[in-house]
Amino acid sequence: MKFTNLMGALLATVSFGAALAVATPTTNAQASTKMTMASFPKKFQGTWYYYQKGHYDRYTIKAKKTSYRNFQNKKWQTGQSPVKVTQLNKATKNTKKYKGYTVLFMSKGWLMDHPWEYYGKGIAFETPGTEGYKIVTRHYKGKKIKSLFIDKMWNAGNGEVHLQHYYKTKAQAKAFNPTGLTEDYAD
Repeated sequence: MKFTNLMGALLATVSFGAALAVATPTTNAQASTKMTMASFPKKFQGTWYYYQKGHYDRYTIKAKKTSYRNFQNKKWQTGQSPVKVTQLNKATKNTKKYKGYTVLFMSKGWLMDHPWEYYGKGIAFETPGTEGYKIVTRHYKGKKIKSLFIDKMWNAGNGEVHLQHYYKTKAQAKAFNPTGLTEDYAD
């Protein structure tokens, strides 16, 4: 009987020790370094449309890449930007090698998308060159729908700020911008 109790106590002690070892977080120098985001959150992912001057611009967000197809100057333009992780608030390196890549981070409640080659300390919401994304709720035919609200700050000196709502369907995109204006300032 004593042997059984002794083995039970020993087993409980070993199990409790193992549980503590698993539950105790390990600390290393790399874990304390703050990094930019590795991928787009799921709520932003998908294909989004914007109706402009008789054409539907398309913006696709995947976990680790964005792509677009826009109609400008009487022709279609396409492109893509893979996501690359770097240290938060540090200037990026290898700017020629990773040209065309994008850096993701949060600023003032907005998901920020900034070109790799221009990312550095002090980049925040509405810094020239950034694009900020938010998911907002709008009303369409009596229902609430989600819209991708984009704030593009291209050149603050010239006042070149673009505010647009992108939608999950082409019908929604045309309904909210029936005249096809290049800007959509309503929130």
